[in-house]
Amino acid sequence: MQAAITDSISAHSRPNPSVCFLRLSHPHRVRIHPTSHRRNTRARAMAASVPSPQQLTITRPDDWHLHLRDGDVLAAVLPHSARHFERAIVMPNLKPPVTTTARAVEYREEILRALPPGSSFVPLMTLYLTDNTSPEEIKLARKSGVVFAVKLYPAGATTNSQDGVTDIMGKCLPVLEEMIRQEMPLLVHGEVTDPHVDTFDREKVFIETILAPLVQKLPELKIVMEHITTMDAVNFVESCKEGHVAATVTPQHLLLNRNALFQGGLQPHNYCLPVLKRETHRQAIVSAVTSGSRQYFLGTDSAPHDKRMKECSCGCAGIYSAPVALSLYAKAFEQAGTLDKLEAFTSFNGPDFYGLPRNTSKIVLRRSAWKVPTTYTYGSGVIVPMSTGNTLEWLPSDHSEE
Repeated sequence: MQAAITDSISAHSRPNPSVCFLRLSHPHRVRIHPTSHRRNTRARAMAASVPSPQQLTITRPDDWHLHLRDGDVLAAVLPHSARHFERAIVMPNLKPPVTTTARAVEYREEILRALPPGSSFVPLMTLYLTDNTSPEEIKLARKSGVVFAVKLYPAGATTNSQDGVTDIMGKCLPVLEEMIRQEMPLLVHGEVTDPHVDTFDREKVFIETILAPLVQKLPELKIVMEHITTMDAVNFVESCKEGHVAATVTPQHLLLNRNALFQGGLQPHNYCLPVLKRETHRQAIVSAVTSGSRQYFLGTDSAPHDKRMKECSCGCAGIYSAPVALSLYAKAFEQAGTLDKLEAFTSFNGPDFYGLPRNTSKIVLRRSAWKVPTTYTYGSGVIVPMSTGNTLEWLPSDHSEE
């Protein structure tokens, strides 16, 4: 039920360009929504006449796309996610990647040992899909009770993806069919890696040549298109059956466009993959996410890298957003005039898609200005967070409220 807005409301490694993830099919034609920006403008205008709330109480969120790394980095970044999120889908692109259920169980234990005392955070594990993954491994994953999805990285698409899939239709079809039987979702990094495709078009071409044919071939396969960045992705998701195809959205793709990479000089800490896109694409994503559609949910893609690896001649892709994510999502929804729809995006749509129970505890966000630290320290270095040094308006509480 939609809540009224008052003073306190309860809201509902570097790519390898030599590897090409290509098995081209007839292009999927994407329909453009010309009214998205106008719809969002009207919502902002209506919100301007309503007093701004000073506090939000929402069901404790989950993060459906999170990089925790391992070792010293894991120990440093895990408390930031555990502070605000009850559960998280943990990405498997370690070195070496998490390709088996046995390794996923081990990694889960590493995460649990690194948690702060008293934390209720639950890691939901994933497997890294390769050309050699077997249907039997999918059966083991389901029986384990700790693996909840399989991640598709096109080989060479992003950090530590060199062991990813080279031909999903030709080499992974038996595995995907077993995933349907086991009701195991496929999480997709939706970009082609053909060096002849413009970087800003990699998501669009992936939809046309890989994802659309895959959905047509296996309509019962549950798919999450991760960290969508384009109007094309919005249109594709909304053309698919609800409950079978969904998308996660990051704070950076709601709030930043590709100008953020170059304003005031090259900005390596705003560099991620998929890369930021034009303002028209950002507006389309905001309109989709704040519309109330159940096909979108929170996935930060928070990806910590040492500052030295970001600020070098060939910097890593990834934005570390875990400490600021909830504040930034609230900012995006408030700018769109839809704070009443924040809770469904952060706390309901994800578990509903995965068939998991919604969390019962609450978290409070208060309108209280706070300054983002410039860095966070770990073992041998520092990590620069998103919005480093900036002042944010919404401050989440550090504990759950029953």
